[in-house]
Amino acid sequence: MRIEDGTGGASRNERLTLTDAERGVAERIGARGLAAPAPSEADLRVERSRRELNRLTRDAFTELIPGLSDRAREHSEAFETAFDEVKGLGGVIDPARGFDLDDLVAFPAPPHLVTFDDLDLIGGAHVGALTQPAGAGELWWAETSWGVTAPANSLFVDIDSGDRSRIWGHIRYAGDDLMTGSVGIAMTFILSPDRYPRMPKRTFEVRPELRTGGWLSGWTDQYHPIWHADDKWSKLWRRFEANLTLSSGESLAASALHDSLIFLENANPVGQANVNEFLGWGPILRFDADFADLRRRGVSMILTTLLRFDFQLEGGADLWWRHRPGSQNESVAAFDNALEYRCWPGSVVPA
Repeated sequence: MRIEDGTGGASRNERLTLTDAERGVAERIGARGLAAPAPSEADLRVERSRRELNRLTRDAFTELIPGLSDRAREHSEAFETAFDEVKGLGGVIDPARGFDLDDLVAFPAPPHLVTFDDLDLIGGAHVGALTQPAGAGELWWAETSWGVTAPANSLFVDIDSGDRSRIWGHIRYAGDDLMTGSVGIAMTFILSPDRYPRMPKRTFEVRPELRTGGWLSGWTDQYHPIWHADDKWSKLWRRFEANLTLSSGESLAASALHDSLIFLENANPVGQANVNEFLGWGPILRFDADFADLRRRGVSMILTTLLRFDFQLEGGADLWWRHRPGSQNESVAAFDNALEYRCWPGSVVPA
């Protein structure tokens, strides 16, 4: 099993200074979320068994069919040009193309949540002679970090272009070893003690929104159980996460969504997939907090959100991250043809 070297980077809000405790929690959660998943011993054992069975199968067919390798190569070359013309296509293509991210993933209006401004209007924002501080309950952006574990110059991330990040690239792999990798973006938001709501202990909620806009495409080369029996895999998973943590280390709430997006495994004659990723995920993080106590102790609240794609490639396979679907010639992955990602942290509000 082959795992590529990783690269990464970060962009920080220069107007927001984090304490050492806040920085430590944010870096720990971000690094854990962006780390490429390591194969378990069980995975490695199954991988070794699969390879040995494949070798035995190839040896058996070679003995039974004279000139197997030459005849297989002739069959492959006969179809190669036709398949190259449609490479990157396949699957169900939604006719809605070229829309802006906001147009395709806008959520229906949620039920109205009571905010601290509302409490002020109805006379509930006062505790004694104190009113709510400016920006009460607002989670402010602190930093965005990214990580890529993939072949060099294949996958790219941009986190510095306005309010949206981009992931784009094309991975082509033709090795016999199973290659695993990942690409992800983690965002950190802070609610500092000076902006904690002033009210008795009770239950609160945070409702972040994580949105993507683009297409994910997969391909596997020619496979046949006799003529092209080497494994050809193109597999891709997407993971969303939201973690609400205190700077003192305690976890308040967390949620995750893990989906299998592309699963091409020894498809005959070739594997094709296109996945529409114009969508959004909105977890509800509910927790109990005594803000007066947290304020006295100088403990901040940290929200970390994550988008990560994990992949496996083997034999002869491709993956694309793009904004528009199409063949590899019609839709070339680039900065202006990238999968886009945005995250709104929401605010801490009464549940």
